[in-house]
Amino acid sequence: MECCRPTPPCRRFCRLDGRLIVGQGVIRNPQTGQEYEVINTLARGGMSTTYLVYDYQKRTLAVLKEISSELAKKAKARELFQREASSLQALNHTGIPKFHDYFFTDERYSLVMELIHGSTLEQLRPSGFGEALDWLVQVCDVLEYLHGRNPPVIHRDIKPANLILRYNPRQVVLIDYGAVKEATTPPGTRIATPGYSALEQQRGMPCIQSDYFAIGTTLIYLLTRQFPGNFYDSSKRQFVGLEAAGIPRPLLAPILKLTAFDPADRPQNARQVRTLLKEYYELVRD
Repeated sequence: MECCRPTPPCRRFCRLDGRLIVGQGVIRNPQTGQEYEVINTLARGGMSTTYLVYDYQKRTLAVLKEISSELAKKAKARELFQREASSLQALNHTGIPKFHDYFFTDERYSLVMELIHGSTLEQLRPSGFGEALDWLVQVCDVLEYLHGRNPPVIHRDIKPANLILRYNPRQVVLIDYGAVKEATTPPGTRIATPGYSALEQQRGMPCIQSDYFAIGTTLIYLLTRQFPGNFYDSSKRQFVGLEAAGIPRPLLAPILKLTAFDPADRPQNARQVRTLLKEYYELVRD
């Protein structure tokens, strides 16, 4: 049987032996010699570029994230990137991408991790209120693991774009650990996503309850498909107009609890968040 190389479906991989046919260049780990063939650019932002790569040693697809050569010259950018790499290397949970490799040269810092096959919750529409709650209950499992570590790890960037529903098994995976911070470290760089992050996080003083605030704002997005910041009333220090936007009255209570202005008024651990969401799931699942 001849190779299917000429056929359109095989533009990148041979159907017979899985061999990579088309690439865009190789990124090499200078310490180990491990090579990663760039297949596509997945995302390009001000801080980093993310590529879909082929790992020749493991013969599998992976994600390679690198900071630009200009950012690599800045100590704080290198610190955050190294923190992301060391955090992923230390974590082991099915709801977190697996660490593969980390290396650097004079011009780039690169992190290779598991490719999660699926769609982000920013791209997906839940089939109903119950499914939206179920997705976030799964995120609570990841947060219970992160916050239960010693010291606790705060994600600091929970939002629909950083939550992927894996195709098989159907499971929500929390990605992007570029903003992670240990709860015991002193205040430092302010990292917050407008519309999703709690005020204390915006002020550079995040706590584990800041992640629960982001669960609440993510739920607002999933149920309204609108930017959560549009509903925030700074004078009342709470989200308003949610029922008019289509969120059923029973779900207002958990959202307002999760997004309370004072972290002390929010659930104090991920188990409490899970219990809260499951309680209201029973009211809206039909």
